[in-house]
Amino acid sequence: MAIGKSKIIKISIFATLFCGWSAGMFWVGWKSPELIGSPFSEYEPAPKVASYYPLEKFVFSISGKETNHYLLLEMALKSTSEDAKETLTSADPLIKNTLMKMFSQKDFEQLSASNQLDILQTEAQVLLATVLNENNFTIELDDVLFTKMVIQ
Repeated sequence: MAIGKSKIIKISIFATLFCGWSAGMFWVGWKSPELIGSPFSEYEPAPKVASYYPLEKFVFSISGKETNHYLLLEMALKSTSEDAKETLTSADPLIKNTLMKMFSQKDFEQLSASNQLDILQTEAQVLLATVLNENNFTIELDDVLFTKMVIQ
């Protein structure tokens, strides 16, 4: 019987050591990002890079007090959407129509004021984002930039 008890004791010690070793390795594996550092840190996706999409130039007729004027406008749209180019190509007639409606409501005095550029860009961005969303074009329109604006 003495042989049987010593065998049980050896098996118990071995089982205890095995369980302790397994638990220790599990803890080290679980804590490895904190213990080792960056190779095991959480994946952080790269930030979205904005792209700029120039539109064809627009020429609008603008009413003035004495005579009609013309507005030449070149602009670009800034977006971080991956499929922005395809979306903007598909929505081109809608974008042109929306901008034509917006600028047809402006007169020469409103457009020639020096502080109007930022206000017009913001108004165009909000208007285009709204119209594109209403027509089921999914795009993140981050900014509207007027790259050339000539009023005659």
